[in-house]
Amino acid sequence: MATITQPQIRVKSYFATSVSDAMELARKELGPDALLLNSRQSPPEARHLGPIEVVFGDNTEPRRPEAPPSTPPADAGLDDLRQKVEEIRKLLIRSAAGPVPVGGRRRIVEQVLLDAGLTRELAGEIDDDVATRLQRRSVTEISRPRGGREFDTDVVVEETMQEMSERLRIRPSIGKVTALVGPPGAGKTTTLVKLAIREGLMKGRPVRLISADAQRIAASEQLRIYAAILGVPFQSAESMAALAQAVDAAPANCVLLIDTPGLSPALFDGPGADLAGFFRQRQDIDVHLVLTASMRSSDLERTADRFSAFAPAALIFTKLDETDSFGGIFGEAVRGGTPLSFFCDGQSVPENLEPASANRLTESLVRQLPGVLRSAA
Repeated sequence: MATITQPQIRVKSYFATSVSDAMELARKELGPDALLLNSRQSPPEARHLGPIEVVFGDNTEPRRPEAPPSTPPADAGLDDLRQKVEEIRKLLIRSAAGPVPVGGRRRIVEQVLLDAGLTRELAGEIDDDVATRLQRRSVTEISRPRGGREFDTDVVVEETMQEMSERLRIRPSIGKVTALVGPPGAGKTTTLVKLAIREGLMKGRPVRLISADAQRIAASEQLRIYAAILGVPFQSAESMAALAQAVDAAPANCVLLIDTPGLSPALFDGPGADLAGFFRQRQDIDVHLVLTASMRSSDLERTADRFSAFAPAALIFTKLDETDSFGGIFGEAVRGGTPLSFFCDGQSVPENLEPASANRLTESLVRQLPGVLRSAA
């Protein structure tokens, strides 16, 4: 009489930057029926393979010993077992299909983000996606013992920060020819000097400064003085033709930085339109829009929409030291999808300039979340 070998579970770990990436790898190799068993931070010895280790299980097909010709195949029990495994798998998938309350914390993330300065729409979307992440995690961590709370505070904060970080684009660099544009008082000139030192002189690259600000009396004098202090060439361009000639004449190996006038709404129909048209035509110029972190979200949105005429490739935020909430920065970066390049949090040159960081933003925005979660537990 033939015997039936029970299905065996093959267990395999995948290392990736996120659970979703690991799921894609596992399903390509193990097939669509691969079950998520656990996820955790990678051990130190495997950290180079990816920050997250995700464990999957796979029901391997058992071999049945060949039965004598006169004996009918005894696979009825095996088919029944397979059917039950499939029913359990579908039940697990359905239970993780959508955002549902997790551990009584539904909408807490939304409220914390609202208090941090995000719009209700964006805060609600993040809350929904975090709930989905947590529910998916409840399926993948089926081997973890359950306590009185479904997830501890660290897990909720971790998933919230990860969800927010994935919505941001970070590009902490400038082009060989870079122009700074923005409203009056945003700190363009000081930021340009900081970039000249950090991205040019400190890296051993020659630097040249150009002022394209012909709107204010003696507007270029401040930058001329900075150039003299730094010992770098300076040129003032009072027309689009002069600006084009200055850009084209710059040595190929230098970092060329262009300062522009602070443009109020009233200037956009005249000088602002000419300047925007010039930069749009010059694909070799990397345009960064400089905005202040202390602006209200509505003002940031209006200002960014105005300067969309310049087709900025990145955003620089200044005056981070003048606000205790970075909700406006996060909201504008997500709304427009424009990468963040640098943060400025003071007037010191060049110390108060740093590459943009998703962690700095998200940590600031969720800093109240652990306390709120503990009080709600």
